Amino acid sequence: MSKQQRRPRWVDSLNAAARNLGAGAASVVSLDEADILRAAADACGSSDFGDPWFREPLGILLRALEEEAELTLLGRIFARTEIQRALQNRLAIESTYRAHPEIAGERIDAPVFITGLGRSGTTLLHELFACDPRNRMPLQWELMYSVPPPETATYETDPRIDRVRTEISLREDADPAFPSMHQLAADQPTECIYLFNHQCASEMFLGEFFVPSYALWLAGRDWHPLYDYHQRILKLLQWRKPGERWVLKAPSHLSHLPALLDVYPDARIVMMHRDPLRVLGSLTNLIATLQRMRSDQPIFEGTAEMMSAGFAAILDRVIEQRASGAVDDSRVIDVRYADLVADPLSATRRIYSFLDIAWSADTEQQMSHYLAARRHGERTGHVYDFAATGLDRDRQREQYETYMAHYDVPLEV
Repeated sequence: MSKQQRRPRWVDSLNAAARNLGAGAASVVSLDEADILRAAADACGSSDFGDPWFREPLGILLRALEEEAELTLLGRIFARTEIQRALQNRLAIESTYRAHPEIAGERIDAPVFITGLGRSGTTLLHELFACDPRNRMPLQWELMYSVPPPETATYETDPRIDRVRTEISLREDADPAFPSMHQLAADQPTECIYLFNHQCASEMFLGEFFVPSYALWLAGRDWHPLYDYHQRILKLLQWRKPGERWVLKAPSHLSHLPALLDVYPDARIVMMHRDPLRVLGSLTNLIATLQRMRSDQPIFEGTAEMMSAGFAAILDRVIEQRASGAVDDSRVIDVRYADLVADPLSATRRIYSFLDIAWSADTEQQMSHYLAARRHGERTGHVYDFAATGLDRDRQREQYETYMAHYDVPLEV
């Protein structure tokens, strides 16, 4: 791997102090399942988490964090905070459903899911869709703190926005290189991984922590329970803040399209395509940064190779699913990253046509303003290349040959 930037001095000092405690560091921040569940229940005044399906992945994740992730003290703090926050939000969601059972009658009609390998343009496209007020996007703050359910009148001024801004700022202080790689904002659209967190089964944890046993468990699961709870949260969020359609995004969806379409039978999929070797260079660098915040191992041996093998299997499986009819090909539109970045408005207009959404001069103007502001405010510093993965280029090219040809994806490496 390429040379990593140094962590801030306060991070190393905190972790060094914990190392001096030896085994006592674990008692400073507990990752014991019973402790976390009890603390979440005490904070919320309720112990009714609803369907207990989440308990199995929670236990597997916590064991992997203890036995595999080689966490620093800051890593333990991040892990405990993220897991307990999701569990507390789940408790609040379940309490709201008990008080307002009519929420279950909400309908999620014709949602749009943007997916593809990470770093393939899904964020750019998601943010373009967010320029159109007819589209309902899940914002960072409302996925982290969903109760009380957001309301149209206070949606842009809700005090939870500032709370989440503070939390994001603290994370960025732990590694100033992170914002140049992936920008988080309290009041901007975010990924469905924050919805899946409520089932304790989310690929977010795979990027942040080295937890191979949890990754193996997650890969072999039926994702219907995840999409069922995903829908449960969307119903709550739109109850008092509706929109014409939900537009959602996450690379995770690419691995589970049949389950997604079972739960959302009228959904449509926007599948982004980019050279996987370019994706691997970027993602490996991003994961190294995320794990550096949480472990003294900047990236674990074999991570890039395992990631690539997984990507190749997923991409080949999607081709087979669409060819066999396991995924209705008429519900999917393919968009190349190269086309999106070359002419974002034309690419988005084509997607709108596929989705039967009227394109207007106002929509185009809002998207143009966003693109101009994005270019002006673009941060630099995310330097990465495929060579830093340590993988053999020719061998990787062979692995993705079918995918590249099938979707006519241009080479970038």
